[in-house]
Amino acid sequence: MTLVIALREAHRALASIDRRELAIACAIVALSLAFRVTWGVYADREPQGLNDPVLYDMSAHLIAEGKGYTRFTGEPYAYYPVGYPATLGALYWVIDHTPIPDDDVLAGKMMNAVLGAATTLLVYLLGRRLFGHGIGAVAAFTHAAFPSQVFYTGTILSEPLFTFLLMLSLTFLVWEPPEPGRTPWLRLGVAGLLLGGATLTRAITLLFPFVLFAGWWVAHRRPKAAALHAGIVMAGVLAFAIPWSIRNTLAFDTPIMISTNAGDDLCIGHNEAATGAFILHGPCFDKYDYANTPPQEIEVARNRDGLREAVKFALTHPVDELDLIWRKAYYLLAVDSDGLYATESYFHDPFIPNNLQVPLGYWANLWYFTIAVWALLSLPLLFLGRDARKATLAIAMLYVLAIPLAFFGDPRFHFPAVPAMCIAASVGMVAVWRASKRWQSTAVAATPSWLRRGDLEPAGAAGG
Repeated sequence: MTLVIALREAHRALASIDRRELAIACAIVALSLAFRVTWGVYADREPQGLNDPVLYDMSAHLIAEGKGYTRFTGEPYAYYPVGYPATLGALYWVIDHTPIPDDDVLAGKMMNAVLGAATTLLVYLLGRRLFGHGIGAVAAFTHAAFPSQVFYTGTILSEPLFTFLLMLSLTFLVWEPPEPGRTPWLRLGVAGLLLGGATLTRAITLLFPFVLFAGWWVAHRRPKAAALHAGIVMAGVLAFAIPWSIRNTLAFDTPIMISTNAGDDLCIGHNEAATGAFILHGPCFDKYDYANTPPQEIEVARNRDGLREAVKFALTHPVDELDLIWRKAYYLLAVDSDGLYATESYFHDPFIPNNLQVPLGYWANLWYFTIAVWALLSLPLLFLGRDARKATLAIAMLYVLAIPLAFFGDPRFHFPAVPAMCIAASVGMVAVWRASKRWQSTAVAATPSWLRRGDLEPAGAAGG
């Protein structure tokens, strides 16, 4: 039902665009898809080592084989949120039961390519809806050619799926301006369900409805309406989160929400050895001995012990906690070439030649920092005029960037904020370009006609 409504709204949105604008949008989306397909084919390699891509791929194959979200031993598994492994597993199942060539990893990367191009389309539609065709087109092109957004196509990671679901949810949230006294139940409900799907992919959006409530309250000064609207969105999120949490609780005989990796992620960012970045040493990994613990119980124990270690450190080291926030922000935002290393299974499969990787890395960081600076400078424009829709887009971007500060910093975590960043940056870039055009027009109009013609002096001046 949600998919049908989403497709119907997308058709209406595209139908409202004139032919010239539609041609431009289609060309940009086609370019986005071409970039991603090309990189995905180039990076058609099995993930290597012991890392997220490998574990996602293993879980997806088990799901495709009908074994559910389990370990190879058949025991229940819940370390990662189930959304991406389940989606990938469904794709693998289709490949296994149809004449489609059995290249599961390539199919997963082509799925990433389609999701990335669809996100480019959403960037255009949102930018056009909120700011006009020019800004929508610039934002869409910026996203289509964004190097790191392309590089992650070549990975078996959840970022493309999560980002698409988040942007589609935002599209439903901000497409129509809120009408006083009227609750858009269906639109908010669909946005909530899409946000619920995103939450089962990466749990960071679980609390986003509370942020929406605060933003809507400030924007409209109507706390009851804001609470009702945010409540509808939260209901959609819980429609996914509660059933899966019940499954986890029954499977592990202890309360577990979305996944069991929260303890590890919190502990990595809150312990005596924490640097603000992802590390695999220190109290989180050296202090506890799980050698004689059954695999299924290790998940629960690590989650519990990691949470306890993180809370204990945070309460006893408040000064260190403040310092760690800046360190996490640095590791979150400092570079944007990490997609290249993710494509190479984090140094376990170095196949990109150095004479290609180095310039691509420089280009990725240059593109990222240029857009990031423009987005930062343009951010106030999204909060002007009490337009809750533009503010919601900005709040979503800031929320996605703020959540990792509670855990640890990694460049991969800013990936979902990039589409909104492209829209924000385009607002400023187009505004400056339009202002420069107006200034040039004004300057030309104020210039005497004889000077515009190139005469050295006014007519008749020589005989004066």
